[in-house]
Amino acid sequence: MKLKNKILIFFFIFIFGCGYQPIFSDKNINFSIGQIDVNGNDKLNKDLLKNLENYKNTSKGIKLYDLIITTEYKKFISSKDTKGNPKTFRIEIINELKVLNNNELMIARIFKETQNYDNKSGKFELKQYEENTTKNLI
Repeated sequence: MKLKNKILIFFFIFIFGCGYQPIFSDKNINFSIGQIDVNGNDKLNKDLLKNLENYKNTSKGIKLYDLIITTEYKKFISSKDTKGNPKTFRIEIINELKVLNNNELMIARIFKETQNYDNKSGKFELKQYEENTTKNLI
């Protein structure tokens, strides 16, 4: 019993004494997002805005950036079976990001993500899988 307590105390001293800090702590953020303009797919834009909300108008931000985001969602039939029914699909998400500082274009990038997946037996399952895949691609 005493050995377990000694090991436990040593473990806590080792962990807390090593200087561990979380990677995504608020201390490391040196920028803030002022205005976000979104165009394109409303569902993707809603998810993107939710992800960027932590960085919007933080008082700790030294640099203030404005974003212009254009999203595009495409769904293709990759292959069909012998009857002509869809067998596999491909989702393609294209995000165009423009970062502005004092109305001056700093960065312009295009991010393109694709995912192939098989058709599901039920339409509900297929829709749920597409939504989960889309959230993961963002």
